Amino acid sequence: MNINDGGRRRFEDNEHTLRIYPGTISEGTIYCPIPARKNSTAAEVIESLINKLHLDKTKCYVLAEVKEFGGEEWILNPTDCPVQRMMLWPRMALENRLSGEDYRFLLREKNLDGSIHYGSLQSWLRVTEERRRMMERGFLPQPQQKDFDDLCSLPDLNEKTLLENLRNRFKHEKIYTYVGSILIVINPFKFLPIYNPKYVKMYDNHQLGKLEPHIYAVADVAYHAMLQRKKNQCIVISGESGSGKTQSTNFLIHHLTALSQKGFASGVEQIILGAGPVLEAFGNAKTAHNNNSSRFGKFIQVNYQETGTVLGAYVEKYLLEKSRLVYQEHNERNYHVFYYLLAGASEDERSAFHLKQPEEYHYLNQITKKPLRQSWDDYCYDSEPDCFMVEGEDLRHDFERLQLAMEMVGFLPKTRRQIFSLLSAILHLGNICYKKKTYRDDSIDICNPEVLPIVSELLEVKEEMLFEALVTRKTVTVGEKLILPYKLAEAVTVRNSMAKSLYSALFDWIVFRINHALLNSKDLEHNTKTLSIGVLDIFGFEDYENNSFEQFCINFANERLQHYFNQHIFKLEQEEYRTEGISWHNIDYIDNTCCINLISKKPTGLLHLLDEESNFPQATNQTLLDKFKHQHEDNSYIEFPAVMEPAFIIKHYAGKVKYGVKDFREKNTDHMRPDIVALLRSSKNAFISGMIGIDPVAVFRWAILRAFFRAMVAFREAGKRNIHRKTGK
Repeated sequence: MNINDGGRRRFEDNEHTLRIYPGTISEGTIYCPIPARKNSTAAEVIESLINKLHLDKTKCYVLAEVKEFGGEEWILNPTDCPVQRMMLWPRMALENRLSGEDYRFLLREKNLDGSIHYGSLQSWLRVTEERRRMMERGFLPQPQQKDFDDLCSLPDLNEKTLLENLRNRFKHEKIYTYVGSILIVINPFKFLPIYNPKYVKMYDNHQLGKLEPHIYAVADVAYHAMLQRKKNQCIVISGESGSGKTQSTNFLIHHLTALSQKGFASGVEQIILGAGPVLEAFGNAKTAHNNNSSRFGKFIQVNYQETGTVLGAYVEKYLLEKSRLVYQEHNERNYHVFYYLLAGASEDERSAFHLKQPEEYHYLNQITKKPLRQSWDDYCYDSEPDCFMVEGEDLRHDFERLQLAMEMVGFLPKTRRQIFSLLSAILHLGNICYKKKTYRDDSIDICNPEVLPIVSELLEVKEEMLFEALVTRKTVTVGEKLILPYKLAEAVTVRNSMAKSLYSALFDWIVFRINHALLNSKDLEHNTKTLSIGVLDIFGFEDYENNSFEQFCINFANERLQHYFNQHIFKLEQEEYRTEGISWHNIDYIDNTCCINLISKKPTGLLHLLDEESNFPQATNQTLLDKFKHQHEDNSYIEFPAVMEPAFIIKHYAGKVKYGVKDFREKNTDHMRPDIVALLRSSKNAFISGMIGIDPVAVFRWAILRAFFRAMVAFREAGKRNIHRKTGK
């Protein structure tokens, strides 16, 4: 058994028990336990079910999977492996601790026309429709409506009635409410049984607003609008951190795929299913407000043929929070994947990757109640370290789930091994600490040189080159090359910049490989007309105790998104009324154009002033703040604290937020020095050297070209050997 396989022995070799719920097909049987292994197919499981329950062998049966995210029944193909699908479920689902058993396999009967027989579903829909018609005719009393499913229908529309209506609906577990064509979602922080085939059927090809508000209605309207108008559609999701944006994105993407596949899981859906856990592991982290917070924005585009069949998909990521890799606030964690790896790696993997416990890594063991120091010698350990575990979390299972998801996306065992080796190198790189030499003022040395061979081995670079790159910089003057030592603060910055750039390059590469797996060859054909639906899921508005450059960028993105809403919902709509001569009461709304201009308008916007200061070697936090004050002291959208505090306050659409200017310039110019680039490009590991400083698309194309020429040479050599063997005979 190789190193990569060691950590997955539990679910590769063992026999598992699948609980299959036959429903009305076998009266009196709640569920039937069927033993199966990882590679057991759905066809084999169905055959065992038929024999065990003595079912009619003349009928055709299929297995359906019901899972929390997506909620619909996904029909498994005969060659699909149920155990592999089951291993992607959360640990609590595997232990049957979720109420209502939201994750399960069902046995369904297939009709002669290929459709799925849902038993009592059709009769339920018929009764519901008849009841609705009788109420419309006055034969049945109308139910007393204590709330409105569209806030535009409120008889007295103000902030109080709006909030009361949302609160009343939420108490009755009605988390969705319309505002015209906009859907408001209130995060229930629990799974609700409103994502099953009954609801899929209800919202299929219905006009928005005719039924109870639901996220399926939004997906369905976008899908049919795309087909009817032959125009691409986009669904924008916004909200504060922890409001459920990522979960809503999952609902939308799975439903959009299901509309095309009519319930049958395609190859694209399988890859999307695997891509979700991979992106979450590498791009999500625990924050003070959310245990699974997305620390990057993404745009997912699902491509369709004109007939409505899925062709492929594309993922684009925005602004990965790189600073989280080297520093976390109190009660926050680094990215999930580090904790998964350290908890789930096998003994062979732990030895090969030199893995330790989380508390032994500086990047995972942040003490943030005291000011951050430049070297470990300055730390005070009388504070409590941040937590490494989240309640209800099983990191070992999460690691197994991640490995299986990476396999579904197409990451080979060798590739997964390279990724985990690089993650370990990043953690050990963070453990390198510096000290000043006693006999020189500015010169520094590494105070734990025993870490260097480990990092050198994992990155496959020369140890001497690594040491030089971490403590000195090369500068070329007129015909002369100078080697200058870093100051202590500069060395720490270079070390952290190297770690952040490595992780960022790895994340870019992972997104690229996922996109390649989602690519369909028909997308590239010029004569193929394609349509698409995009789903934008970006960071929510953030206001923490300490807000820095990351929150500044995130909130600016949300400010632009709010401006987009204002333009399309208020300004353009009222201009259209005015053009058509429609009489209406003018609606006043908060126009945030001035706030956007403050941040981004040339030449005095805050971002442009920041760029100017970032290019001045002698600039400081104070000079940056002075420049902000000089240009915008009279602007009502920015304030400066009365006390001498290196911060400024911006009046956003969602409220005032104070930003500390510390590290603004460094984060704005976050890049690796040429020495570090040259070091990593010299790595004997093609995986690492290929990621640094080169376009991943070009690297991938070169890999294909190189493989083609190698194959061609191999075929020629084989042909020569064959001819030689024949002539020899």
